[in-house]
This record gives sequence, structure tokens and C-alpha cells, in this order.
Amino acid sequence: MSTLLQLNKVVKRYDDRRILDEVSLTLEAGMVVGLLGANGAGKSTLMRIALGLITPELGEVEIFGNVPDKLSVQAKAKLGYVPQQPFGYERCTVANALELHSSFYPEWDKQLEQQWLQRFGLDAEEKVGTLSVGQRQSLAIIMAMAYRPQLLLLDEPVASLDPLARRQFMTDLIELALQSNSAVLFSSHITSDLERVASHVALLKDGKLLLMRELDELKEHVRLVTFAADSVNADALDESAVPQFPEHISVLHQRGQRYLLDGYQGEQFAGQVASQALNLEQLYLELHV
Repeated sequence: MSTLLQLNKVVKRYDDRRILDEVSLTLEAGMVVGLLGANGAGKSTLMRIALGLITPELGEVEIFGNVPDKLSVQAKAKLGYVPQQPFGYERCTVANALELHSSFYPEWDKQLEQQWLQRFGLDAEEKVGTLSVGQRQSLAIIMAMAYRPQLLLLDEPVASLDPLARRQFMTDLIELALQSNSAVLFSSHITSDLERVASHVALLKDGKLLLMRELDELKEHVRLVTFAADSVNADALDESAVPQFPEHISVLHQRGQRYLLDGYQGEQFAGQVASQALNLEQLYLELHV
């Protein structure tokens, strides 16, 4: 597998706040990575840094083995990006906008363009400026994917799509990655979408990358472990009153007697009363509620 995108200990600050705090992330060909995190966790900033639109204070970024501002025109034509709020071409018809946009990409797939215009129900003669938010997002998706980019970054790409269009698009997304040997990084608050198509999940919280794991591995080794009330006292001076975990286990979150553990391998701890596997929605809620 070839490395298409690599971030190494990237730090980005706004004023005195660290939006990204030493984030390291690697995307290989064939990976579909779902980026999960609350608003303000740093998802959009991470994508914009990856594309070279923002410069980090610290850390290294490589796309196709080069730093973003040194990419050739040919390499840039292998990148696809859909921001949260796509814009542009307002005075053009959909057809004219696509014709102009496609002129920048030698590998543009006209058949795929027409297929998705029909799928999203877009009128080629309608002005872009009169499209709804969801229709503009659909058009932005076509513009980013019709040339089958090798690296595709999607920032909340389906937030404004209806459920049917969203499901069809997510199916196309995984097919694109497999057929074109591409890598995809997409953010979404819809955990069912991530579970449906993602091969890996990256979880951001307060600018830190808490985990980056294969989805099946995450479901197998992340557990919510609950201890008896009289066996845990996080404020106790006696360290024996706090659960002691082996080195391969990390604590992602702790609230009272509930410990969210990564690296769990079926261990049984003193005072443990329950061990629960979590889906992505449960994991997200456990981390943020």
C-alpha cells in the first residue's frame, strides 16, 4: 500500500487555543477513513492543513510524498475536496459550471458526471445561484469526484442530502476507493454512515487524535468497563483504590466508575461488574456527554 497523505505531530493554534494538538495521521491507498468529532474538534482545520490551505505552527504534512506547497499541477489534479459550504459558479448554469470545472482535469469522467446529475436530480440548465443548499452540495460532490481523484477529502459531504441520496452517495464513495485505489477522508456527525462505509475511524476531541483504528478492530478492542461503586475512588490518595490497567490499555475517558478503554483484550479487573462493546454512536456519546 502507498502512503498518499501523512500528518506528523501537526499543531495549529488560533489565539491561545490549540485547534490541533500534535496530530499524526496516515492515509494509505484503499482506505476510507471516517473522521468523527464534535463541532470545534478540529476536523475542518485538519483537512485544510492537509491540502495546504492553512499552514501549521509545528509538524509535517506530506501529500503523495511532497509538501503541499510543492505539489505539481499534475499532483494537484489528483486531489479532490468538498468543503462544508461549497460556493462558486453562481452565475453559471449547472452544465456550464461542470464544463468549465472539468476543463482543469484531463481524467474527467463525463459518463460518471451524467450518472450523478441524474442520481442527485440536478437540472443541467438551472443556475447554480438558485440551487438549494443540498443541491449545491450535490454539485460540489460531482465536481470533486468525477475525475476519480487519488486522494479525496470531504468535510461533512452529506449533511444537506436527503437520506436516499446520502445512502447512494456513500455506496459510491466506497466503490470509488476500491476501484481507483484511492484514499478517502470524510467527516460526518452521522455515525451510521461511518459504520456503513468506513474502513477506519479517526476520533478527534479537543484537538487531539484519541484513536485511529480499523473499524472492526475498534469495535473489538474498545470497551466501556464499569466498576463497583465501592471499588473506585478517583480522588483517593491510596493508588490501590484506582484501577490499574496494563500498558497496552489506554483510558480514553473516565466518569465515576465508568472507564472507556482502548486496547481491551477480555481482561477481568478487580471490582469490575460489567464490560460493554459500543457502536460508534455510543462511543461518541460516552466521550462527549
